[in-house]
Amino acid sequence: MTVVYSRCFALALLICLAAPFDVAGQETFARAKELYVLAAYDEALVVLNRLNESAPSSESSEIAGYQVFCLLALGRTDEAHKAIGELVRKDPLYRPSATTTSPRMRAAFDAVRQTLLPEVVQQRYDAGKAAYDHSEPQAALAEFDQVLTLLADPGLADAANMADLRRLASGFRDLSKAALDSANRMKAASAPSPTANPVVPEPPATSAVPPAPVAAPVAARIYGPEDSDVVPPTAVSRRTPPWQPRNPIERFQRYRGVLEVIVDNAGDVVSAAVVKSVHPTYDRDLVERARTWKFRPATRNGAPVRYRMAIEIRLDPSGS
Repeated sequence: MTVVYSRCFALALLICLAAPFDVAGQETFARAKELYVLAAYDEALVVLNRLNESAPSSESSEIAGYQVFCLLALGRTDEAHKAIGELVRKDPLYRPSATTTSPRMRAAFDAVRQTLLPEVVQQRYDAGKAAYDHSEPQAALAEFDQVLTLLADPGLADAANMADLRRLASGFRDLSKAALDSANRMKAASAPSPTANPVVPEPPATSAVPPAPVAAPVAARIYGPEDSDVVPPTAVSRRTPPWQPRNPIERFQRYRGVLEVIVDNAGDVVSAAVVKSVHPTYDRDLVERARTWKFRPATRNGAPVRYRMAIEIRLDPSGS
């Protein structure tokens, strides 16, 4: 009998020692969602908190979303709202799934998200503008794309200044894309073309000093007003389209906006975008006409360079 009790005790001890490893092995996102469905919110939250510390970027937003739902289900509203804020700032495009969350949970999430979106959109726009100013068109393009996607959210339809921000983001997105396309074309043009039968040079008869390494081609930089050592472009031909007021009120109004153009080292306008609207019916004609303008190119140390410049456009009652 003693032997039997000893064996039972040993087996029970082995099970207890093994249990933590089994539980740890079950700490997966699927397990956390299973606990959430079973209304074991505290247990699900423990698993989610541990997973969030090392979650891959592809799962981090969804894990954070389930943390929010657990906090809301537990009545920890303040913590839930703070978690929503962190999630929206990190991934403003995230929205709860309609198939896995209740309408009440989604409504609570959306209410907090809507209050934060204007701030988040402005931050993303500022990040895109900073990247654009530092001649990083790829990063700028990604930020402006996200800004325009967020501005399409119905919740921002009535938010103040969003229409102006949409025009600015759209203009800078076009400029960033044009700069990126130009850089890619220059990179492709400078790449060596493959030959069918490459010639392998014979080794030299005598030892010689190895040639200096050739630097990789660098995409031409776009200079701007902040570069004091660059002489800006001067206009050769810069006619604006005629202004045709549609009604008597417009005939006596003055309008003012800003057009931004990139002038290449040949003096041609390779990109044009309205960054501050002159007039909704005038902006498109202005952009089309601006692409035909001709300049004496900007120069740096006597060499022509690409240049980004902003031009103020005014419409007077006289029609000029």
